[in-house]
Parts: sequence; structure tokens; C-alpha cells
Amino acid sequence: MLFVKLSAIGDIVMASGLPSNIKEGLNAAEVYWLVEAPYADFVRAHPCIDGVIPWPKQMWSDLIKQRKWLRLFGEVRSFRRQLKRLKADVAIDAQGLLKSAVLCWLSGAGRRVGFRSKEHSHWLLTESIDKPISDNMSSEYVSMGEYLGACDYSMLLPAEKHVQAFVNELRHQYRLNQIFIALCPFTTRPQKHWPQSHWQRLIALVQVNWSFPVVILGGPDDSDAADELAVTHDNAISLAGKLSLSASGALLAYASVVIGVDTGLTHLAIAHQRPVLALFGSTRPYTQTPAGNATVFYHSLPCAPCKRKPSCEGAYTCMAAIPPEQVVASLKNALDRIPSV
Repeated sequence: MLFVKLSAIGDIVMASGLPSNIKEGLNAAEVYWLVEAPYADFVRAHPCIDGVIPWPKQMWSDLIKQRKWLRLFGEVRSFRRQLKRLKADVAIDAQGLLKSAVLCWLSGAGRRVGFRSKEHSHWLLTESIDKPISDNMSSEYVSMGEYLGACDYSMLLPAEKHVQAFVNELRHQYRLNQIFIALCPFTTRPQKHWPQSHWQRLIALVQVNWSFPVVILGGPDDSDAADELAVTHDNAISLAGKLSLSASGALLAYASVVIGVDTGLTHLAIAHQRPVLALFGSTRPYTQTPAGNATVFYHSLPCAPCKRKPSCEGAYTCMAAIPPEQVVASLKNALDRIPSV
């Protein structure tokens, strides 16, 4: 079986229950995950995946920009041969875009199942279903799992053994073997950010009320902003840009509480069943989660969720309207439920 979920981090996390559903519902002996190359290591340790096929999207995009059509044709043909060698009889398109449906078609699978989409990608599929309208996390993937005949849906993305060993050493180095709070403040779109001043106020309130460490996570582009948050507060540790995506996820699995915006690491913390305080505004991917230990902060303003078309001229009122004091009150409730606090 070929499972196609190309990107991005949060969507990969929320779709991570489908490989086990495919094996259960379709009685699949082997499942191969086709994913964009930068995320290959992120999904490699999934226990229901028998192999990972990295899609070289960036290389193909570069060839298109350079108008190297002959080279592009050769690369596509070579990749198609790689897919056909799998001899997959079924391909599952969990992305719901034209590019993912094309990849399913290139595989040669006789049965191609996916979502109906505005891009009409379902024309390349043999079976398609509608995405449900729901506030439940992973609802579209749960629906797909049910369509395939599976009973239960559970997100799962463990780290590889060498990554886990590295994180264990890191926890010892930074004294994160007991209670610590993880912050995930960064994402790709500014309208999904909580104001930097709110994060500063939050960390200050945490420092006043508790003495455990606060770890700030993010990617390489976030390191400066993370350092600014950490530098003025005792017990605040910036690891943004210092850890791989897999290592960041593995560390989150040990966090006592995770506070984050609509970003992949926040969703991954929920998949790891950690207590999570999620701050949503211009986007609201869900309000209900599988675990009872996640709290979603979201103000249903007339303009929200605006998604990719904010109308507030950069004010991002929906996010600014979530006060740090309210988040700290929920943090206290979450920590009170930890016996050793």
C-alpha cells in the first residue's frame, strides 16, 4: 500500500493514525509513506510504516523555475519507476491536492482513494470522500480511516532510537528530568503568532509562581526571537534552532505542560498526550481533541478564523485578545493535576 501525506508538520501529525488504519482496514502487509523529503526522518520511526519514500519537491520546483524540462521529465520518469517497483495495489491520498493525486496516479495503483477537493484532484482517483465539517482534531483522517474499515484512530509519531538517546542526554544536560514547561511560540504565518510581549509576560508570571525550567522550541529561523524571550528570565532555555524536528518532538513527549500556537509542535504534543494549552486565532484547526488534557483558547470574533486573508491590517486582534493571565490560570490547573508539583 502507498500512503501519501506530503506535508506540513501539523497535518502529518494529525494524519499519523492512518497507517495503522490502513493495515487494519485493508489488511495491508506493507505500507510505504510518500512524504516531502525534509520530513522523511520525522515519520521514519512510525511502527506501522515499512518504508519511507522522500518526494524531491524542491528539486522538481527548481527545475521548473530553471525551465530544464528535459531534466525534469527524466526525474519524474525515474521517480515513477521507483513508485511502480512497490507494486502497490492501493494508494491513499491523505493530502487532498492535485500534486498528491498525481503522485498516486504515477504509482500505478489500481485503487486510489482520497478526498474530494477544490482542485478537482479526485478526478485522478478511483474513490473519493468528502472532508467532514467538524471541530474535532484529525476529523478528516478519522473519517478516512472509517471509510477504509478501521475502528480506532490514534495519532502516533515516535522518534528513532538514536534521536531518543540524544534527547535523554539533553534532558540530563539541562536538568529536564523532572517537571518542565515547553513553549512552541513560532509558526510560518504572522497572523498565527501570539504577541511577543504576551510571551514575555507569560514567562515572567511562570517565574514568579514556579521554579521549574521553561524550554522554548522552534526552528532555525526562530532562534533570535527565542533567545530574546529566554535571555531576560531565569530558568528559561532556548533550544530553538538547536534541535531537529524529530528531537523537538521527542523532547515534547516529556514536557509537563506545553503551551503553543497553531504549529506542528503543538499538535505533536497532543499526539504525545501531553497537557496542552493551544492558542488559536486566525486559524482554528480544532477545538476538541482526543485527550481530555488539552485546552484550546480561541475568541470567535466576527472576522475569525480569517486563515490566509487577515482583515485587521496586522493588528491580529484575535491573538492579542488572549491574555497571559488567563493562560497562566489554566497552566496552574494543569500543574495542580501533576502529583509531584
